[in-house]
Amino acid sequence: MTHDTITQFVCFITNLNFDDFIPAWEHFSKELKSKKNNPALLMQIAETKTKYRYISQHEWPEKDFHFSFMNEKKAEHFPDHNARVVQIGGYTLVENIKKQPKEEHTIKLLAFIGHNETDIAFYSALPGYHQLRIHQAYYESCMYGFVLQYSVSETNAPELLAQLKQRAGVELGIYKEALVQHA
Repeated sequence: MTHDTITQFVCFITNLNFDDFIPAWEHFSKELKSKKNNPALLMQIAETKTKYRYISQHEWPEKDFHFSFMNEKKAEHFPDHNARVVQIGGYTLVENIKKQPKEEHTIKLLAFIGHNETDIAFYSALPGYHQLRIHQAYYESCMYGFVLQYSVSETNAPELLAQLKQRAGVELGIYKEALVQHA
């Protein structure tokens, strides 16, 4: 694949519910919104416990990539809120695998893979998903070597999650797309 776009992943560690989180997220992500780029927001499935409660994805043309999500003095927290911002970095899409037709009630299973992983083919060989987007770190300073985004039916998610948990160096989360009105 060509490396003409970069996906910036910004993760949030917080206990805020969706209605309380959205105004703070919209305030800080407004600098990244444009007519060409509306960020996608994923939210943790209520029944799961993961490190990141929300994940914001921003697609940029490589030449326009902006790594900074917020100004420097507010880069770690939303002021007056219990939310920590974690910049995991910019990633290029290296593979987009479609195995099965899309089913209703799909969710996103994100796997954050460490820099030491050498067998990335293992992840695409797993059964049960209908699409897998493999993002590779654009910079050496990215928090993870790869971010894998599986689209999977709710019924197949537990089995795929169990298989991924067997792999060392993988952080996992199950998310759904948050419906956000873009101004």
